[in-house]
Amino acid sequence: MLRTAVTATVILLVGVLLLDLGAQWIQRRGDREDRMVDVIDTALRVANPGYYISGGICCDTTAFSLSFTVRLAPLRAGGDASNYFSGGAVFTVSQNQFGRVEWPPPGFIKETPLFTALDSVGTDAPPSKADTKRILDRLPESMSALAVVDFAKPLGESEFSAFVERHAAVLPETAIYDGRIGGTPISWRLATGELAPGELPRNGLAGFRRWVGDLRDHDAANLDKFGLGLKLLRKSAADGMAYAYITQTARVSDLRALIDDPQVRAIRVADVAYDLTSLN
Repeated sequence: MLRTAVTATVILLVGVLLLDLGAQWIQRRGDREDRMVDVIDTALRVANPGYYISGGICCDTTAFSLSFTVRLAPLRAGGDASNYFSGGAVFTVSQNQFGRVEWPPPGFIKETPLFTALDSVGTDAPPSKADTKRILDRLPESMSALAVVDFAKPLGESEFSAFVERHAAVLPETAIYDGRIGGTPISWRLATGELAPGELPRNGLAGFRRWVGDLRDHDAANLDKFGLGLKLLRKSAADGMAYAYITQTARVSDLRALIDDPQVRAIRVADVAYDLTSLN
């Protein structure tokens, strides 16, 4: 009897293990892991330009889900990534066995000064240029600023490039390719570095178009969870018009010079900080 009981227990455990491994294999079937990163992780970043997002290493696999963990910290002036590693909050992004994600999780907060500024893109909401000048004049010119530069009219790729060439001191870290008022802005994080005159940061509009081009019709349901409509993404990528951009590293003195450009509708400052390294 003992031998029979032990044999039955072993067979049961092996069966459970095989079922679990089989279920996990089903979760990882085909290109699901790759698309968890390429679609879901990227959509999370596109929909949340107001956050520094780290992590996103895929995937933790169970019999019922694929998931990855990310840390989201509100953007601050200065753009030093080391400031974000201990701040913010950690969230799990999970895709169930049917390929559907749920977002946002409980506790996720989107109301930050930067998102408030982004909500006003394309409008004449305050502050006016005169008010912005008064704000900037009261700030030390050496401070770094986190700001949204809102264009009077959306700029095509060549116009955006020419604008960057004229104002190289106020580089765009994130472009906004969406002219809707309210709602989730469609953004694209731009790689920064040493740029030739008139050169846009790498992975700009071309990178955005590549990502949108790889999206499939069945991705629409998951994109909707992030507030990103597939049709709108495709339209924004095809149009290629920049309505605004976010800068994290501009000096107050550079924004004072930028505000008078007629292509600028408004500059909305969301945060300022001293660059302590420049004070040493």
